[in-house]
Amino acid sequence: MSKKAAKKPGTELTVKKDAGLPATAGLPSFLTGYTGMRGTEGIESADITIPRVKVGQSMSDEVKSGSIKEGALFLNITSEVLAEPGSPLEVVLLARSKEFILWRPREDNGGGILARAKPVQTSDGVRYQWDKPNTSFEVKVGGKVKVTWKTKKFIDEDGLDQWGSEIPGDEESGIAATAHHNYVVMLPKNGNMVAAMSLSKSQVKKAKDWNAILKLSPAPIFARRFNVTTVDEKNDQGDFKNFDVKPAGFVEEADFANIYKPAAMSFVGKVINVDHSDGDDTSKDERL
Repeated sequence: MSKKAAKKPGTELTVKKDAGLPATAGLPSFLTGYTGMRGTEGIESADITIPRVKVGQSMSDEVKSGSIKEGALFLNITSEVLAEPGSPLEVVLLARSKEFILWRPREDNGGGILARAKPVQTSDGVRYQWDKPNTSFEVKVGGKVKVTWKTKKFIDEDGLDQWGSEIPGDEESGIAATAHHNYVVMLPKNGNMVAAMSLSKSQVKKAKDWNAILKLSPAPIFARRFNVTTVDEKNDQGDFKNFDVKPAGFVEEADFANIYKPAAMSFVGKVINVDHSDGDDTSKDERL
């Protein structure tokens, strides 16, 4: 398979000079007074599984094998390169959600997903409900410490998203269930491919920054373009590559009406399932 997705005629967009942080005065005329869906509504009810955009890390299998360069952005299921290191990946955001994943430690038989907790509407507001409630999982933390993780119906009942839950009884241990901020995006310069970005652990600050930009904008999320690149960062566990997201202006009116709005509406009321079939939960851990 080619490392570059073919560009379809009519799908490339030009970066506008008004790119930057959102402001009401900067909205295109066709978005002025927009009162429809902005992309933060809806409770999911049906499943969709979407390929994931990954960052090439020095210790990732793809980089070590030489098939992907460190800092490149690529698809997890095909290893198709979407943007080489230093080059921006243009995205239009279609939908977003948050979930928690209970990962088997990688040192314990290679890791993998044990359970997912997704948002559901309840009489007490939005809560995160396990797909495998009231279940016990025997795991080895660090490949050595045997522990049991027990889910209840909702994650706020079992506290598996809290520090100290990785090793029950050890308040200094980590978090058992990882929070993932999921973003479904369309890639205008990659044939309008639909993919997902799942930000977790040390990527969470980037997700919060992106969320803040979205919240400040009067425009629907699918009316704006962003450039995604990778940057060098470090924490107590060492150096790593992280996502970096910058506003890149607004989409064209015709594309908004004919491409992005219909695509975004197709995700309303659906659960966002990001593909993690590669079992990868390798973003650097960090107390945020």
